[in-house]
Amino acid sequence: MAEDKKCSNTLIIKSLFVFFSMFIVLGLSSSVKAEVEMNIGLLRQPSTVTTAVPEYLRAADNDGEAGAMRAIGDANGTGKFLGQKYTLNSQTSDDINTLISTATSWYQHGTRFYLTDLNTAELTRLRQSLPDDAVMLNYGNADDALRESLCLPNTLHTGVSYAMRADAIGQWLRLRRLNTVFLVAGPNAADQASLAAVKATLKKFNHRVVDEKVWNFDTDLRRTASQELPLFTQAKNYDVVWVVDESNLFGQHLPFNTWLPRPVIGSHGMRSDGWHYAIEQWGAIQLQNRFKKDFERPMTAKDFAAWVAIRTLNEAVTALNTAEVKDVQRFVLSDRFQLAAYKGRKLTYRTWNGQLRQPVPLFYSQALVATAPFEGFLHPRNELDTLGFDQAQSQCRLYPTF
Repeated sequence: MAEDKKCSNTLIIKSLFVFFSMFIVLGLSSSVKAEVEMNIGLLRQPSTVTTAVPEYLRAADNDGEAGAMRAIGDANGTGKFLGQKYTLNSQTSDDINTLISTATSWYQHGTRFYLTDLNTAELTRLRQSLPDDAVMLNYGNADDALRESLCLPNTLHTGVSYAMRADAIGQWLRLRRLNTVFLVAGPNAADQASLAAVKATLKKFNHRVVDEKVWNFDTDLRRTASQELPLFTQAKNYDVVWVVDESNLFGQHLPFNTWLPRPVIGSHGMRSDGWHYAIEQWGAIQLQNRFKKDFERPMTAKDFAAWVAIRTLNEAVTALNTAEVKDVQRFVLSDRFQLAAYKGRKLTYRTWNGQLRQPVPLFYSQALVATAPFEGFLHPRNELDTLGFDQAQSQCRLYPTF
């Protein structure tokens, strides 16, 4: 009996010794300088909206930037135990010269990785102003030209493109045998770029356009939608109305106000994008809750794309234990890289144009509808490449470049 008590006391003493040893080690690790440090810059233009866009549809001032901040917090949470430290510096300006000056200053102080949310012309100027060994991660620009013909060196794209969004809906239409489409598009540049992707998708999946109209009115539809829109969408017959309104000027009024009682899809109604707050599968609810706790709003597609950009770098540094730009870039574009990002499968990058392969959710305001690609849409290498530009469709052959 005495011997048992003695053994028990010995075990308690050993357990306490281990506990306090771990406590001391962890305490010291927080005060020791990190062995690997990564400085990341974020450059963005402020969101521009017209007075016709209702307040509840306007993007938050920190749209995208908040996702990067959440990812930095996640990276440093584990990094402190691995001797790694991540720092994010942000600059928002509508003056590209200011952004270029800031990026150049950051580069001179050691920054080599840049998250961007810029229009195509200014993204190109920024890329040209930085040395070749700077890597840009575009999280906010969906322009297909960046993935198909305008091939910026050492540039990754974590947000989904217009073509990926359109192909996700096009597959769903084919699956549901909804083949006749009434097209309605806005007049601005973003609308026309998105419309081009929609038309390419309709041709790819053999859907037929019954009628096509451009919304170029400045009418405030909040009181007159039920009178104006049925006449505007009048046609013989169609299965769906596909709306392209990237600025939220009129598309939100189309559901339930069309000439024929048909589903509205595209930029409004049932939408497709890289992320939505209704996604809760595969552990996504944990990310959604952490983000909402931090910023008191849901996570947007742009937030998610910025979060993925930081997570990409974090994954590479964790695997390599170095922040050297050549090593990180080569790892990210190699077969070794696979990113877990709450989408039900591991994500990888297309080496020819830097686009992140990823499933594309289809959703409406209150629920997730489905996730593309769908069963039956086959590809010889990776079915995720049925969404957006496959290698044969892209002129880009970017990697490796140094």
